Amino acid sequence: MKDKRGIISEYLPWILIALAVLVILMFSAFIMKEKGVLILDNLKNIFRFR
Repeated sequence: MKDKRGIISEYLPWILIALAVLVILMFSAFIMKEKGVLILDNLKNIFRFR
């Protein structure tokens, strides 16, 4: 049980940071709908040509 608790306590900050970044990205994409769509289209175009 001690090993599992140690693993959880090591990865918990990283999981919280990842969730916070995801929430910020989703919130910004929701606020700036038109610019968010343009950014996604530009990313698709970049990866399509490579």
